[in-house]
Amino acid sequence: MRMKTIGLAACILLFFQLAVQAQDTNITVRAGFIEDSLRVGDPVRFYLTARYAQGQQVLFPDSTFAYAPFELDHRSYTPTDTRDGMSYDSVVYHVTTFELDERPSLSLPVYLLTPQDCTAFESPRDTIRLALSPMPGLDSITIDKLPLRENVAYHDVPQAFNYIIALIVGGAFLLIAILVWVFFGRRIRRYFRIRRMLKMHEQFMIAYGGSLAGIHSNFSAANAEHVLAQWKRYMEQLEIRPYTKMTTREIQAALKDDAVTRTLKAIDGAIYGHSTQAATESLANLRDLANQRFAVKLQEVKNG
Repeated sequence: MRMKTIGLAACILLFFQLAVQAQDTNITVRAGFIEDSLRVGDPVRFYLTARYAQGQQVLFPDSTFAYAPFELDHRSYTPTDTRDGMSYDSVVYHVTTFELDERPSLSLPVYLLTPQDCTAFESPRDTIRLALSPMPGLDSITIDKLPLRENVAYHDVPQAFNYIIALIVGGAFLLIAILVWVFFGRRIRRYFRIRRMLKMHEQFMIAYGGSLAGIHSNFSAANAEHVLAQWKRYMEQLEIRPYTKMTTREIQAALKDDAVTRTLKAIDGAIYGHSTQAATESLANLRDLANQRFAVKLQEVKNG
C-alpha cells in the first residue's frame, strides 16, 4: 500500500512538471530583417515577435543587449494584443553595422519569466545582404573624368578654444611674474624711477634755458617770478617738498644752504628793484643749483 502511494505521488509530480514544460514551450518566436539589403552605416529594421499564453511574462532585449555585429540605434514596439487566451508582442529594432561582412546575420532571444527561472527562446537567425557595390562604372572612369565638383573658395573653420591650455599658460605667466617681482622688483622700480628722473630733468633744463633767454630779451618782474616758480615746481618734484608754497625764509630753513639763501634774496631784490642783470645771474645760479641737487638725488636712488 505504501509503495502504491509513493508511485502515485511521483506520477502526479511528473504530470505537473510536464504541464509546466508544455506551458513554457507554448511560445512562438519569429524574427527577421524587413529590408533585403543594407549599406555600411545605414540603419535597417529587424522585427521580433512573440506569441504566448495569456498571463505569462516575457521580456525583449533592451539597449544593454549585445547586437553584434550590429549596433542598436533605437527600437519601437506595439502594445500587447491579447485574444482567445493568447498574447502577441512585437518590437522593431533599428540597427546598423560598420562591419564589411557580406552577409551579416542576427538572432534575438525572448525571455520567459517563471517562478523558478528565466528561459530564453532564440528567434530564427536571419541574414541580410551587405551592398558594397560602388557607383556603376566608377572603376572604369579615368581620374580626369571623375564626377568631382571643384571648389577653391576659402571656408573658414572656427577653431575650438582650449581653456585648459589657456589656464595653464596664464598660471605659468602669473607665477613667473610673481617670482620676477619678488626677486627683481626693487631693481625694476629703481630702473624706472631713474628713467623718470632723467627725463624730467632734461625737460626742465630745456624749458628753463628758454625762460632765461626770454629774460635777457624782455625782462619784467612777472617774467622773473614765472622763472622762479618754474624752478620751485621742479625742485618740488625732485625732492618731494612743497617749494611752491614756501617763502624764501622757509626754503632757507629747509635747505640750510647759504648759497641758496643769497641767490633767492638777490632774485627778490632784482624783481622788486627791476635789475635785469642781477635777476638773470641769480636765476642762472638756480639752474646750477638744480643740477647739483639732481646729481645728489640721482646718486641716492642708485645706491638705494
